[in-house]
Amino acid sequence: MRDWSGEIEFIRMRTHRAGTPSFRRELRAGSFLLLCPEIAVPAAEFQALPPWEQQAIRAFAVGLGSRKAVLVGKSAARLHGIPVLGNREPATVVLPGGGRPPVKQWPACVQYRRALLPEEQVMEVNGVRVTRIMRTVADVCRYHGLVDGIVAFDHVLTLPTMSRGRADALLGDLGRMRGLGTARRALSLADGRAESPLESWARAQILTADLPEVTSVEPQVPVLGGSRRVDLMVNGFLVVETDGELKYDGSTGVAPTEQMRRDRERDRELSNAGIPRMHVTYGDLANVVKGESRFIRMLRETLQAHARRAA
Repeated sequence: MRDWSGEIEFIRMRTHRAGTPSFRRELRAGSFLLLCPEIAVPAAEFQALPPWEQQAIRAFAVGLGSRKAVLVGKSAARLHGIPVLGNREPATVVLPGGGRPPVKQWPACVQYRRALLPEEQVMEVNGVRVTRIMRTVADVCRYHGLVDGIVAFDHVLTLPTMSRGRADALLGDLGRMRGLGTARRALSLADGRAESPLESWARAQILTADLPEVTSVEPQVPVLGGSRRVDLMVNGFLVVETDGELKYDGSTGVAPTEQMRRDRERDRELSNAGIPRMHVTYGDLANVVKGESRFIRMLRETLQAHARRAA
């Protein structure tokens, strides 16, 4: 789990500092941001972070400010470093014992779920109580569905101590719970070869869509004699490349201009080899009309056009 307390200052509102007139003035002036009733952070530092890190810090703040609550689902996943979809969900918590607290105790930034949560499925890291990894991913599947679960399990299968067999055994150790079948299905469709959440999301959408045109979808397929790899290969001929902002922000260790040069060079080589491809953005995956994303509509039209040409 990433230790956010070492990267941004968390100010507990019940401490002496938070009660001083100078701090109150700074809070009113917007120099500090109240993430939950118990925790404030420097506003400029927080707002400079990308949305997914802001969500993780919000969840961390809720956990830090609570004595009993346990972060679950996407909130726990973010603190474990497991990629999840979306950047606007409230911090989600469960109280051990399944009791429901008075509604007034829970602000809009916190979502409470009633669930049976044995203590052996809970861990504490950096002062925050969260569910253990397998319970976390199972809850992501149970609360948010198959697509979200595939994205999470893709990452879990890359962990050094994890294998598909071990993940399946750990799911079994959770005991009986509603929605566990969705978690098992997500694990069966997960693939540790995926190299980005966007790639996992695109593949998960294909796997769960009504697309009789699709006969196969494989991640990280070598092409051009093995000199290059592509994000996804559909039906053995159509390349799907997922284009996200993350690889152009320098966080991968490659300068943005160099990354763009590499991508252009690879695209040129694929064009010269006559390999058909689609470029897919976050917007294509997130834009949903009548239960279907723009990406799935584009993919269906592309495959149907190819079938007509081949007829």
